[in-house]
Amino acid sequence: MDHFPLHPLRRSQVLDGTWDFAWLGEAEFDAVDPRQPCPEAAAVPGTFDAGSRRHGARGVGLYRRTVRFPAAAGERLRLHLDGLGLRARVWWDGIAVGGCDLPYSGHAIDLSGDGAAVHQLVIAVDNRFDARRSPLFPPYSDFYAYGGIYRSVRLEALPALALARVRVTTCDLAAARVRLELRLEGAVPAELPLELAFDDGAAERVTVRPLGGVAVLERTVPGAQPWSPDHPELHTVRVAVGGDEIVERFGLRTVATRGDAILLNGEPIRLIGVNRHEAHPQFGPAQPRALILDDLHLIKELGCNFVRAVHYPQDPAFHDLCDRLGLLVWEESLGWQLGEAALTDPACVAQVVEQTRRMAAQGINHPSVILWGFLNESASHLASTAPAYAAVVAAVRTEDPSRLVSWASDKPDTDVNFALADVVSVNTYPGWFDPRADWDSTAVAVIRPHLARLAARLRTRPGVEDKPLLVSEIGTCALYGCHDRAHAQWSEEFQADYMVEACRGVIDDARWAGLALWQFGDSRSYVGAGDVRGKPRGYNCAGLVDEFRRPKLAFDAVKKAVLA
Repeated sequence: MDHFPLHPLRRSQVLDGTWDFAWLGEAEFDAVDPRQPCPEAAAVPGTFDAGSRRHGARGVGLYRRTVRFPAAAGERLRLHLDGLGLRARVWWDGIAVGGCDLPYSGHAIDLSGDGAAVHQLVIAVDNRFDARRSPLFPPYSDFYAYGGIYRSVRLEALPALALARVRVTTCDLAAARVRLELRLEGAVPAELPLELAFDDGAAERVTVRPLGGVAVLERTVPGAQPWSPDHPELHTVRVAVGGDEIVERFGLRTVATRGDAILLNGEPIRLIGVNRHEAHPQFGPAQPRALILDDLHLIKELGCNFVRAVHYPQDPAFHDLCDRLGLLVWEESLGWQLGEAALTDPACVAQVVEQTRRMAAQGINHPSVILWGFLNESASHLASTAPAYAAVVAAVRTEDPSRLVSWASDKPDTDVNFALADVVSVNTYPGWFDPRADWDSTAVAVIRPHLARLAARLRTRPGVEDKPLLVSEIGTCALYGCHDRAHAQWSEEFQADYMVEACRGVIDDARWAGLALWQFGDSRSYVGAGDVRGKPRGYNCAGLVDEFRRPKLAFDAVKKAVLA
């Protein structure tokens, strides 16, 4: 766990490694006994249903490990869980201390030292679908619901006065002026001396007067240059106070809209990219850093400057790498095709709001992230869902007013919530999912006319005509190694033709601010129910590469079209 922010002075321990494990299967989740034997071994991070032993299993897995971490009686401790699924319960020395019902979200649990040096940590994880506990992950979602502890686990000791975050916002790009919002925890005094330094430079001593645990400063970053995809310039800020220190990494950049254009650092930019799942046949979402980095290098090789990270909060390491490589990111909270019942249920809406808020809080300093998204292809066409959309938009803008807000709508002609969005984003699959009326034309031939008509219709909709338009999904499937001289559907040849035409249909039409092809790589989907005929092998096969990252013909075809 080496992602930002860093706390160099804190006593901490990363708990990743091999844990004891027990498979409890259909056990009642709320009645799990944390004391029962754990005769197996499991990797953390890892999934219990992606490997060969328990492939595709649904139920409860129990993780246990001994933690050697001396802590004085009353000392404040914090356990960090960077992401798991679908829900968890946690015990510390046999006592239930909390849980998490938000798949993929980072979660923290506060503990108290008791003078002991050796402790036992137990985490029960359940990946069964549960409309009450995990309404954000319905069983019909077109991506697999893995079970396990996806990301790192860490324990740290907190000082009496702790620096929680330093939020960095660009105030004046030309002058390299930033706003620093220091968020403090614990015993916060009325007046606080601290040290502040950029990029390991000389420290400035300053005294602040926090209000409600927050202190605000403005400073000029010495020698700073704007962050952009072509020049991803990154800087650090170090703040030290008492016995605590925090290091945050950031980039100076602004994002806004002007009319139908998306502006990066005040200049129009076209977003050309792909959708990417955290998916791999062996790892699921528990992805090694090397795999994430290799994916991003392949996306850069395509000539892309944009990644839509679907359909849940991503590993913090992913964002750190996008910052370094200069990839723009749409980050998205969970909620796939949620209907009216879910979006009028206060408990479900509260989960959407909380996960989206946490996502924005975690990603606040990543210059790569320019769009916050949520509720992919959900019931945005119904007036009854307007309060839910308004609540999520209000929450994310309160947490972070510096970025753009959007959602991927598959109902562009009837969506009643577009007035809330900064960017109007549509998922459309002409010639693939859309019904075909003209059987004399090839599927590829309908793509450009469809995109042109869609852009024209959107431009006449009140509240939409002056907003940027983004194709957030467009694509088609191919089976790796399937070839056909007639370019039949599901062949690599057909997919290559389709993806190129989709790229040109957007790139050559100035009304579109960009696109994200569906998708970067083949990803595990539902395997035993629903529209399985559309998911051969239990995979969504629309990837430019297959699940093992082997390029299909479409990869090089898209690369040529984008770089032309």
